[in-house]
Amino acid sequence: MNRLKFTIAALVFLLAINGYSQKSQKNIDRQNNKVELFSDEENANLQLYFYEKTKEMNLSEEVEEDYYRILLHYVFDMQRIDDKDKDFTKDERKIELEKLVSKMNDKIKTILSTDKYEMHKSNFNTILESVYRRNNWVFKEE
Repeated sequence: MNRLKFTIAALVFLLAINGYSQKSQKNIDRQNNKVELFSDEENANLQLYFYEKTKEMNLSEEVEEDYYRILLHYVFDMQRIDDKDKDFTKDERKIELEKLVSKMNDKIKTILSTDKYEMHKSNFNTILESVYRRNNWVFKEE
């Protein structure tokens, strides 16, 4: 009985190590495939700008939490569009970005009032303009 418990414990331990190493390798691969569109300083400036503009929206604490949750989910996905392992063409990257922005805006629209949603779109469009400019795309507001 003790031998069976030891064997099961060892098997679980080995599976956990294997799972962890695969996850770590996945993270390493993801980091190696990541393409940075902006420098760290440019990212910091864009984030600060957006943070200040979001504060001007005067959202309640609950709405602000929901807003940032949705925003961060989609922005993370947007940042990964350029990854080397995605193998998207320039036009495909733009289409993927537009899809994500549309999905994000659809979700955000449900939690904000009409005027706050318009503020969000204006604020986020400023960021999008920078992304479009960096990619030599033509930016058209909705």
